[in-house]
Amino acid sequence: MHWVPAAQAAAASPSGGPWSQLIATPTLTVGRYRLPKGGVDGQQPHDRDEVYYVIAGRAQLTAGGETRTVAAGDAVFVAAHVEHRFHDLEADLDVLVFFSAARRPTGGMAGSPPPTEQTPYPETSQRGNARIFYWFGPSSAGQVTIDHGQPRWQPAFAKFMAQPGGKRWRFGENFWTVLDTNMELQLGGVDVGIGQYYAVLEHGAGGLQLVLLDPQEVRKGRLDAFQAPETTGGLAIPLQTEKLAQTENRLAIELEVDANERDRGKLVIRFGPYRLTAPLRMSPQGR
Repeated sequence: MHWVPAAQAAAASPSGGPWSQLIATPTLTVGRYRLPKGGVDGQQPHDRDEVYYVIAGRAQLTAGGETRTVAAGDAVFVAAHVEHRFHDLEADLDVLVFFSAARRPTGGMAGSPPPTEQTPYPETSQRGNARIFYWFGPSSAGQVTIDHGQPRWQPAFAKFMAQPGGKRWRFGENFWTVLDTNMELQLGGVDVGIGQYYAVLEHGAGGLQLVLLDPQEVRKGRLDAFQAPETTGGLAIPLQTEKLAQTENRLAIELEVDANERDRGKLVIRFGPYRLTAPLRMSPQGR
C-alpha cells in the first residue's frame, strides 16, 4: 500500500514548481498540478495517457484543438501525445493528475495508409511477459519465458474462439508471440525441446490449439505475425477451454508453478470471456 499523509499531499512542490508527485509505482503515477490565477501553463505533450481531476479553481483547457471550461469536480481525459494546456485561469487551479504507465503505440500499419511499396513502421507497443526461472546454488537451473503483444478483446474474436474453422490466427499483437526455453518442456502433453518458437492459435475439429513454429522456417518466408494463416507445420499444443463470466479486456498470459511439485505448472491464457490452459512440466538442471 502507498499512503500519502494529508499534510504531504497538500504541500507545495519541493522544487517550487507547479508539479508535486504523490505516488509513483510501475503501473501508475499520481500528482498534483497547481497554477495561480492568471498563471501560464508551460507543459508539453506527454507520452502517456492522463486524467485530470480538478480539486479547485476555474480555467480554460485546450486539448487537441478543443477548448472547454474546467472547474472543481470536473474530470478530463487527455490522450498521449495530444497538445494540451490550461489558460485564462480565473482562480488558483489545483488539479489531481493520474498518469498511466502504458505508453501508446505509434500505430504501425494500422495508423497509416496501406503501403504501396516497402514501408517502415516504427512500433512502440508495450508487450507482456510471463516467465518461470529456477535457481540452483550460484547459477540458473533453467527458464522458460513467453513474450507477447497485448491486443484488446473484440467481439469479432468470439467466432474464432467458439467455432472450429481450421484457420490460424495471430496469437498476440504486432510482433510474434515468442516462447523461449533453455530446458526441456512438456506442454499440454507435447514434448517441447530447448529453443525459441513463434506461437499462433488454431481452432480445428479437436478444439483450440497453441501451435509453436520454428522461427527459422518463418524467417525464410519473411512472414510477419499478421500472416499467421500462411504458416504450416509446428507443434500443436491442445488447450483446455473455459468460458467465464468475467472478461479480460487484454490478452493476458501467465506461467504458474505447482505449489507441491515444483517442476510442474500450468500455462494460463485469459482473453475476453475465455480461459485457456495447458499443463506444463519442466526439467530444471542442478549443477
